Amino acid sequence: MYSVMIVDDEPIIRKGLKKIINWEDYGFKVVCEARDGEDALELIKEYSVDFIVSDIKMHKVTGIELLREIREMGLDTLVLLLSGYDEFSYAQEGIRLGAFDYILKPIDSQKLKNILINASNKLTTKEEKDREYNVNKVISGEKILYDLLRGKNLMMMDEYISQYNLPLIKGKIQVAIVEINEIIISSEDLTENDEWNHLNDMVNELIRKVLEKSDIGCFSLLDSDFGRKIIIVQADKEIEISDLNKSFINELNSILKVSNEELKTKLNIGVGSAYNQIYSIYKSYLNAKEALKYKYVLGTNMIINVSELAECRQERFVYPIEKEKSLINAIIAGKDDSLSMLKELLKEVATMLNFDIFKINITFTQIVYNIYNNVLKKYSFLEDVYDLSKIVKIGFLGVETLEDIENKLIDNIAKLIEIIKEYSLNQSDNIVQRACEYVLNHIDEDITLTSIASNLNISKNYLCSIFKQQTGENFLEYATKAKMERAKILLKRYDYKVYEVSDLLGYKETSYFSKIFKKHTGYTPAEYKKIII
Repeated sequence: MYSVMIVDDEPIIRKGLKKIINWEDYGFKVVCEARDGEDALELIKEYSVDFIVSDIKMHKVTGIELLREIREMGLDTLVLLLSGYDEFSYAQEGIRLGAFDYILKPIDSQKLKNILINASNKLTTKEEKDREYNVNKVISGEKILYDLLRGKNLMMMDEYISQYNLPLIKGKIQVAIVEINEIIISSEDLTENDEWNHLNDMVNELIRKVLEKSDIGCFSLLDSDFGRKIIIVQADKEIEISDLNKSFINELNSILKVSNEELKTKLNIGVGSAYNQIYSIYKSYLNAKEALKYKYVLGTNMIINVSELAECRQERFVYPIEKEKSLINAIIAGKDDSLSMLKELLKEVATMLNFDIFKINITFTQIVYNIYNNVLKKYSFLEDVYDLSKIVKIGFLGVETLEDIENKLIDNIAKLIEIIKEYSLNQSDNIVQRACEYVLNHIDEDITLTSIASNLNISKNYLCSIFKQQTGENFLEYATKAKMERAKILLKRYDYKVYEVSDLLGYKETSYFSKIFKKHTGYTPAEYKKIII
């Protein structure tokens, strides 16, 4: 039997996938399941999985990111992507990354059976080849190149160049990172648009066309994250570093100009220093990443050369990163002084940027992203009980005054802190906070006082007493409130029947669930669903 992992953030989907066909009839057995890509990556370490069925869009790590991580780990596990009609560009990206196949939801059982037949044939062929040639997992040249850029396995470089025919020559080397600004600043929803995929391809074609006509003899172009590319240029030992840098900057200026004039597209380009030896490839790559950070200070649609940033670092802008970290920690803890800290950070950054509203907009768009990224890393389950979309997708484009920026920031972050407090995640008592986190992490299960007390290794009476004392509500009230908020999201976002939501949240009687829902919201689930629609 070939082993199968099912990955989906909705338990009802995972349950349906296991039951839609008899997997063993086709030589497969479901050995584990995960609620998102992050869990799946942990399970891969425990199980030897041959076939993965994964939803494309999930919390934390998506199906595409899971596939990318699997490939970067050097695994050739077959991955079947579950895709909605509005996620077709994601499915295309998955195929590009090496997905075995994709299937549209709702799932047709016959199509799934046909895919399993093909997968079984491929796995059988693979086993035969492995036995015949005793070949270990193949590590792609592109994967090795990514590792070298990150400073991994540099001592093996000569061997890799020979064995995998890497496009590297011994001599001078320089790296640049190119961002398509429209894609980078857009929300995740926009990356689903085929227009962005076309633009991504057009920029790749432009870069290759310019560099192929240049005097730079050797270059490589790698796709990084969506909307980002890595350019590696090299020159013979006889060429001076200054000449390589000058030539490269000239060609990057040509790329920037053509992109603006012909593609009507803004690019952000970070350029690392040029080095004498290819073993310093990772240094130039890190330089380029560092240079790109200064787009928040210097502006977008330009080339930022790390070698020209010394004056900027010393005189123009030293970002108060420690204050940002303190602010994020205060927000995560739900502290009341978070908003005053935010105002202070805004004032300091505004002063450093000479009150340039455009640059302040760019900087605080990134700061807000950092805040939410860290909050959701700590409390990922919040998205299960609260619709964060309106808060998370804050942007400052079109905001013209510092006062407007401050008001928008304060309103936005204040709402986030309210949510953290509402679910008592700011409790100083560790037991109470752990109890709250347990409820939210297991919201789709039948949560009982006995199960949570056992998990925390304390008595039920003590838990009830301290929970009421610290939060002002009893444990059952808290768990019910969280489940009803989760129910609202399920009814709003997904095409679930009322009984399906009731079953998903652990309520055996739909009528009882409906009664509690109406008490909490003022509407029956059916009425609420109708109003939302």
